[in-house]
Amino acid sequence: MLSTNQEMTIGGHAVAPGERAAIRLPVTTGLNGAELALWVHAVRGRAPGPVLALLSTLHGGEWFSVDVVRQVVTGLDPEGLRGAVLAVPVANPPALRLQTRNMPDESDSPDMNRIFPGVHTWTSDQLVGTIVREVLAHATCLMDFHMGPWGSAFLDILVGDDFPRPGLADETERLALAFGLPIIRRASVVGGFPGPRASIGYAGGVLGIPALGVEVGGVGFGRRLEDRWRQMTVDGVRAVMGALGMLDGTPDVRPPRQLVYRTGHRVNPTKGGFLRSRFGGDALGREVEKGTLLGEVVSPYTFETLEELRAPVRGALFYVARDYPVRPGDWAYGLANTEDGTARWVENARTIGAPR
Repeated sequence: MLSTNQEMTIGGHAVAPGERAAIRLPVTTGLNGAELALWVHAVRGRAPGPVLALLSTLHGGEWFSVDVVRQVVTGLDPEGLRGAVLAVPVANPPALRLQTRNMPDESDSPDMNRIFPGVHTWTSDQLVGTIVREVLAHATCLMDFHMGPWGSAFLDILVGDDFPRPGLADETERLALAFGLPIIRRASVVGGFPGPRASIGYAGGVLGIPALGVEVGGVGFGRRLEDRWRQMTVDGVRAVMGALGMLDGTPDVRPPRQLVYRTGHRVNPTKGGFLRSRFGGDALGREVEKGTLLGEVVSPYTFETLEELRAPVRGALFYVARDYPVRPGDWAYGLANTEDGTARWVENARTIGAPR
């Protein structure tokens, strides 16, 4: 917990109670002579409280959350805030520049979400190391935003089930439920995917703080859906801040029931072609039966159907895709298994929009 008289220094800048600051953090110099830097947006309340870290665009093609972070940060009033918010809207500037998932170099550390705490001198390691030293060192909770790259969209939250600190998994799940998404995945993130060197694996496994992998939305679906996903995420962040005791009067955005599942199934193409989708952005959260035809991969050359993508189990769609050109392995559909005996429904009696 950040106390009123405790010093918070980021990149040599002391953030005082009641202050809002945009802080530039020089990281390294490229071969072209240009300096690479990160920006941290800090909002510190006058009252003591938790420190929430918001991390966006570790993968350069997943930039949908940048505007979410902007709306959250600019919408906060330090006078009514307890604790502080530290937000990194773009964690991977080189990949964002090219809109690629990973660092565009020949390093051994191309994926920034697999190398925490950044122990080497590759550019990606230096970016991660700066985030760890300047942001996560202060944090008492982390929210790391990921979502579908162009043409695919997500709707779930990943919660670690194998953090060593007793009670941390349940504490993180409580915050995930407060966020208000209909689907939450509880899985072994340290011993499984995405691993101990992912952001949430490191934060929960090493730092011992609640860490949520928030996956909401995508691009290429039109303004109506994308605005809805963006607002859903902003409201969810504020709801989590209410659950942490950082804000008063945040609405209860939980749906009538929420699925907490453990087993997920990726239904992605094994062949390249045009994806003809049967379940687009409006279908997120929908339950489908085993064997349901989700989409087809069609050859752009011969027009023949190369592959049918069908639901392997009965479950809820937590990622979907629109019609778009796909390569083998590209995102198409994800199913939360609701029939394997490990999934459970959380029933909520509160009314959506009611104050906390």
